[in-house]
Amino acid sequence: MTAALNWPGAVGPIAIAGLEPVFVDVELGTASLDPDLAIEAINPATGAVLITHLFGGNIRCPRLRQKGRANGSALLDDVCQSIGALQRIDNGRLLDSDALMLSGNGAKHLGAGELGFVVTDHSGLIDHVDRVSLTSSSRNGERVFSPDTLGFNYRPNVFSASLARSRLAGMDEQLSARRRNAAFLWPKLRECSGLVPLFDTTDGSHSFLNFPLRLDLEALDMPHGPAARDVIVEALRAEGVPVWVWLTKPVFDYLPAFRGKWSAAEFPNTVTLLDTMFYVSEIAPPNGLGLMQAYADAFRKVWAAMPELRADIRQRAAE
Repeated sequence: MTAALNWPGAVGPIAIAGLEPVFVDVELGTASLDPDLAIEAINPATGAVLITHLFGGNIRCPRLRQKGRANGSALLDDVCQSIGALQRIDNGRLLDSDALMLSGNGAKHLGAGELGFVVTDHSGLIDHVDRVSLTSSSRNGERVFSPDTLGFNYRPNVFSASLARSRLAGMDEQLSARRRNAAFLWPKLRECSGLVPLFDTTDGSHSFLNFPLRLDLEALDMPHGPAARDVIVEALRAEGVPVWVWLTKPVFDYLPAFRGKWSAAEFPNTVTLLDTMFYVSEIAPPNGLGLMQAYADAFRKVWAAMPELRADIRQRAAE
């Protein structure tokens, strides 16, 4: 079980592992699994629940985790965009999870090339990952060969792993700076009617890989669909704000093995977010409050031009 709003690379391995994905809609306020829908959908056939922490938001969902545990389902957390989830964020405790998947991709907090990590206290899982990912390696001075590997001999290279390790020392400082920038930026963006953050910006545990936002189309008196988001993103970029659109379709529409088995109409919140969300990408140090102020000024300039933009938006929506 996992969210219909997801990264294809995180979902494809479900089929590779011989499992059947079950997609659930998301909450508008977190862009993660709707816990009520997920709890309702859990049954004895649910082998695992994959919880995705998008954009740096930490997803605690305690009732869902409790239900998964009671059902005997494995709890997996995709924290590639939320390294802060590895900290004690749940009332001073670590998240109840069997394994957390972390990324060292260059666009992530621990950017060091192309790295992937599995964080777990299950020694058997560590041994399994080691066995299926390495064709040959060195252990305690001995050569170890696994010719039947399923992982195509993938492993982090030593140079990238060294970079990632060196960056850990400054991670708390980096997260603090990201949170400070976000705490400064949102009170200024709040003045823009119809603009909504994707998670609670006052929660000091979030990692803020970037600054995710969505549009409330009704508050803006805009037509449904992506036209308003696209025009506003273009206008913000013209003012120098580094804003980006993430994905535009539910995850199953990106994967040939899953395509055609589900309909986007079954996941209304997922569709709403895909049509209305975007994010400010450059909020990490060395960027500081001065740049956040420039972003805020650009947002206000675009919002002041909203009456003129509305005609363009409606035309695009009609095409």
